[in-house]
Parts: sequence; structure tokens; C-alpha cells
Amino acid sequence: MELNLHANATTTPKTRAYIQRSKKSVAQLAAELGVSETTIYRWRGRTTVGDRSHRPNNLTTSLSAVEERAVCELRTSLQLPLDDIVEVMQRCINAKLSRSAIHRCLQRNGISRLAKPDKPKPGIFETASIGFIHIDVKYLPALQRRTSYAFVAIDRATRYVFVEIHSRRDGATATGFLKRFLADFPHEVHTILTDNGAEFTDRFAVDKKNKPVRKPSGDHPFDQLCKQRGIQHRLTKPYHPQTNGLVERFNRRIAEAIGREQKRGSARRTFIDHADRDAFIAKFVHDYNRTRLKCLGYLAPMQALANHTGPNTKAGTHNHS
Repeated sequence: MELNLHANATTTPKTRAYIQRSKKSVAQLAAELGVSETTIYRWRGRTTVGDRSHRPNNLTTSLSAVEERAVCELRTSLQLPLDDIVEVMQRCINAKLSRSAIHRCLQRNGISRLAKPDKPKPGIFETASIGFIHIDVKYLPALQRRTSYAFVAIDRATRYVFVEIHSRRDGATATGFLKRFLADFPHEVHTILTDNGAEFTDRFAVDKKNKPVRKPSGDHPFDQLCKQRGIQHRLTKPYHPQTNGLVERFNRRIAEAIGREQKRGSARRTFIDHADRDAFIAKFVHDYNRTRLKCLGYLAPMQALANHTGPNTKAGTHNHS
């Protein structure tokens, strides 16, 4: 068993055990061992020989519960290093958070060290050239008795994000979103990865004649647009949305940011209307696209996008309710 000893300890575990067993007086033991009588009293009053922790029973933290969850999510889901977590938290959530506070949060939760990456299995697509796009839809909590959805697209290579807010999530809306993204994105898109939602595919439709079982018919407007543009439309494995984890994780970060904003200050903040909430999401996306990330060589997504040959573009969130 490994024991922790304080750096300035004057006794060893063996000496402490001897003190606890000895029948000699305190003065005799102190003289024999060359330590103070206080030390003898201390170890005679204990049943173990290990040093007690000097850490307070209740640790205080400068991070709110929402901020702490966001830090943990950035580490566990995105595997971001400390410097990237600091950049994202300061630019997107709370500019006053210190690097040391975030590091202590990681230590507190036992995730201060990045896990070594697993050796990729043969055939697993690990990296992609610019133009491999992850697309997903996030439900936004009802506001003023109206439901909204965030359509999110992320380029795998540059981490560039494009978001639109809509009141519907159907094939026509998803197809319109894709058209506007393709107009905004300054490079050729070769692959799009989505889940099996009806807004993206008819893989699970049961009311279409001559449609292959558990396969798209090719008649869905989203599929047709991809075909027209020469884009490969990949679908995640059924019932495994984590396959599209890159965009799923960004959606959770939007939710964390909204939660943090609503709890800011002494009173709970509520968004005035949809425009107020959508403007907050737009700023979050704007800031994220300009946040330097270690995984991009300390470039922001906008910088990584600009470094590729071709015209630049503005990051943005668009509302087409």
C-alpha cells in the first residue's frame, strides 16, 4: 500500500507504528526519537500511520454549475486540450474565467489528462479534406408557445459552423438550408453526413411503393439536391446518432451557452422573444468561428477556411422562420 507523506514529515510510517505500540512515556519517546512531544501525542492519538490530507473538506470553485458542465463536455466529448477549452470558454461563455480555474475544474472531475487516442481501425474514416460536412437539427425549447429548430452544418476539416433557425423541420426546410449553406461555403462540398430524420431522408418511409427496405428512394428533395450538386449523402447508422458526433456535440454546446446566459446575474434571465434568443445564438456562432483552436494549429475556423484556396466567407446565423 502506498502512503502519502508530507514533504516536511519528521517521522516515517515505521516510526509512527512504533510510537503507537510503545508503552514508554511521551518524554522518553520524544528524547529517544529526537522529535517533539507534540509529535508523540499526535501519533499516539491515531490508529493509522499515513498523513492526513490538508485539502479542505469542501472545495470552492469560481465556476458555475453550467460552466463546469461545459468545461467537462469540451474535454470528454471533443477531447480539447486545456488551452483550447480556455479559448472557447472565454470567447463563448464567460470572458472572466481564468486558465487556472478551468484547470482546477478538470482536476476536480478527474479529467485533467487527455486520454491517449485509440489506434484507428482499418477502414475507419478518421480525417477529411475540406468539404466533408456534418449536418444536424437541434430542437430549441418553446418560447412564446412557439417551437424552433436550429439547423447546424459543420465542416470537418476547418470546424467552420453555419446555423439557421427555423420554425419547421421538414424536407423542404432542410433542402433550403442546404442550398443557402452551399451558397455561403466557399469550397466544393463533396460529402454530407446526416442522421436518418425525415427532413433528410426517406430511408424509413413506409408509404412509398417500390422503395428498397431501409434504404432511401432517391426521391427525397434533400437527396435530389445532393445528387444535382455531385455530393455524396451519407447516413449515420440507424439508432446511432453518435456517428454524427461532431455536430451533436456542437448542439450541446449551444444548449450549455443558452443555459449559462439564462442564469447570468442575480435574477434568472429569460429571452424577450425569438429575435432575442436567435441573436444570442448568432453571437455564439460568430464568436466560435473566431476562436483559436489547438486542433487547427491555433487558428480559428474562419482563419482555417481562409487559408484554403478560394474566396473567404462570413460566418453567420440566419433566421428563416
